Formats: sequence, structure tokens, C-alpha cells
Amino acid sequence: MAPEEICRGLGETRTKGMFHELTSEGMKKVMKEAKLSTNRLASHTSTKKRNADWSLRVWRLITEHPATGTAATLLFEWLTKNRRPMLADFLSPLGVPNDNGLTDADFMSEKEPAKLCEAAENLLKKYDKAEVAAYLLFLDASNKSEVFAELGLDKHFKA
Repeated sequence: MAPEEICRGLGETRTKGMFHELTSEGMKKVMKEAKLSTNRLASHTSTKKRNADWSLRVWRLITEHPATGTAATLLFEWLTKNRRPMLADFLSPLGVPNDNGLTDADFMSEKEPAKLCEAAENLLKKYDKAEVAAYLLFLDASNKSEVFAELGLDKHFKA
């Protein structure tokens, strides 16, 4: 599943919420990838209004265009800045060296698919299922694999 399909599956409210969880720096990375202006507009009378406008513009881009890079940047920034404990809880039982969820290891090709799926199922029991599904599907998309396909993760997204 492509990154923009993951975001679409999560839905507007959750995807915009992910954007709002980012730091200003993270938001600007997503906006830059989307080739959207970060200039403050007259309607941006507060940071909250600016962020709401930016998240709406990102959401529209993801839903109306092939925006793989934008969606991938959003997912990457959100996961690596806001969901590191979840990432660590996936990697550590697999014996993948990590710094609170961040790793340079090529674990998707080094570990047995059955072990990866077992760790994924344990993660689904512990964390929000839609967030876990987004993470695992993003891992598959980033590695051009289908390791987690058998888990039918898209069922955890809104219909």
C-alpha cells in the first residue's frame, strides 16, 4: 500500500491530527516535500490557524493527487518523532539494535517474515491498531515488500 493510500485509509481527521503532532520543523518538511508555501497568510492570525490551514492543504494534496513523497514524509516524521516507543517495542523483541525505535539495520530483509508478523501481532495487541497498521504498511511500502500482507492490516482503517 502506497503512503498516500495509508493516509487516505487513516482518514482526514487522523491524518490531519498526525500533521498537528509534528513540530514546526516537521510540518515545514512535509510542506516543502508537497511544494506548498509556508508563507504566513493574512488569514493566519494564530499559529493554530496556520497549522489548520497547512494540514488541510496537505490533506487535499494527498487525497487529490499522487502524493507519495508528501505522504511518506508525513508518516516518517510522525513515526520517528511521535511514535518511537511503538517502534522500539517492535524492534527490540526482534533483537534489532535501536535507539528508542530508530535503527539503521536492514531488519526487513534480515529477519524471517514469520518473526516479523509475530512481532507485528504483538504490537497490534498493545497499541492503537490503526497506528500500528500505518507503521507496518509504511515499512512494507518503504522496503517494497509485502511481509505484512497476510495480516490484512487495512481492516484497521475506517471504512
